[in-house]
Amino acid sequence: MNTMTEGWALAWQLIRHADPELVRITALSLQVSATACAIGALFGLLLGAWLAVARFPGHVLAVWLVNTLLALPAVVVGLLVYLLLSRSGPLGELGILFTPTAMVVAQSVLVTPLIAALSRRLVMAALADGGDQLRSLGAGPLTTSLLMLVHDRMGVATVLLTAFARAIAEVGAVMIVGGNIAGVTRVMTTTIALETSKGDLALALALGFVLLAVVGAVNGAIGLLQWIATRPLRAVQVAPHVAVPKPSLRAPVAAEATPLIQAENVTVRFGTLVALDDASLTLNRGDRLVLVGANGSGKTTLLRLLHGLLPCEGRCQWLPLQPEGRLPRAAMLFQRPFLLSLSVERNVRVGLWLAGVAATERGPRCREALARVGLLELAARSARSLSGGQQQRLGLARAWALQPDILFLDEPTASLDPGAKNEIEALIEEVASSGVTIVMSTHNLGQAKRLATRVAYLHAGRIVVERPVAHFFDSEDLPAEAAQFLQGELGWHLRP
Repeated sequence: MNTMTEGWALAWQLIRHADPELVRITALSLQVSATACAIGALFGLLLGAWLAVARFPGHVLAVWLVNTLLALPAVVVGLLVYLLLSRSGPLGELGILFTPTAMVVAQSVLVTPLIAALSRRLVMAALADGGDQLRSLGAGPLTTSLLMLVHDRMGVATVLLTAFARAIAEVGAVMIVGGNIAGVTRVMTTTIALETSKGDLALALALGFVLLAVVGAVNGAIGLLQWIATRPLRAVQVAPHVAVPKPSLRAPVAAEATPLIQAENVTVRFGTLVALDDASLTLNRGDRLVLVGANGSGKTTLLRLLHGLLPCEGRCQWLPLQPEGRLPRAAMLFQRPFLLSLSVERNVRVGLWLAGVAATERGPRCREALARVGLLELAARSARSLSGGQQQRLGLARAWALQPDILFLDEPTASLDPGAKNEIEALIEEVASSGVTIVMSTHNLGQAKRLATRVAYLHAGRIVVERPVAHFFDSEDLPAEAAQFLQGELGWHLRP
């Protein structure tokens, strides 16, 4: 029997009989790496979330530094930590060199940049999808960033498992600061390296098998999490939809309309692109203002500006409600509502929390809003499992629960089937009939005629004309651009 064969046989015997030394070394390795990853997660996730939204002098340099530290060699980390913890170093008085604590410090330094860089990427990808929507609910930049980490929990788990795999498999840093002291700082990687150099293959092979099993289990867990995150969702049984009363299309208009928002000569630029050009508009209390126009005409930009999500040149002022004397509350339903990877109920509760609603009020307001849109029986379901129409209703419930004075709607029925469109329209009518001021963009001119009291037509970033709904659709003195647009959409209605 040759040495290699004997080594394999002895290694298998050590594993099969759970050799105490093998178990002790494995346990210490898991303990050190798990602790280091927990510390790295605490600092790395916060750092990554902050770097995703922070803007300060030197921000680019900070991001570059974190990304560069991803490739920092483990032996360099070990050397730096050794210099800090040695007797002549600044932290030498702690006396933790050549202890498991020193190994935890070294691995924490190693994995923190990895966690920070990858979590920053996760947050930035999620912010591009729904950052504005969380900010519209009242979330600050850092709160928005941290909510995105909660939203992508599977991604965060993958990042942490990747960091753990790197920590437990590294050898340089723990060798330098731990010293591979038997019974004290011997971990799997250092033992494998030193026992192999001494020719003792049995223990080295056994630990190699265990290390491969640990890393394989971690990689399997990563794959499982990725599969869970991307697997097709089961069809959801639609709860019986409670019919809502359909109020009158036209709510009574006060004799003297009270202005809520005044925009005067506002311009919005994205770099060299002028998205909104010298626009002026007054939004009055009780209005149902519908914005129409071709794609790229500036409708969404105007909605976001009025809601306070975009900076502008010119003057856009919110005026106090009368007789309440406070500024109006506003909420916005986006064309594709961004829903956190939480339950239906928790999505509404998060919106109430961000708006500063007291904890005792959140439950009743959440249930009332879900009941109004017919989703109360689905409150415990994952928001991601809802159909397109149900998600739009959930977005409306989240906005409705805030009890807004102004509701902004960005093409709320786009891409919905006729049945879902009718449901959303009925809900919008109910919201408007309760006294909420509505500002909505749409491509559906029939919808504009049904829901609006005023219509504004935009073209190339300009408000070409803004009139009461009847005067807009039935008048023959529209500006040429608006008349041409209506002729294309409602050629059967207008005379040549």
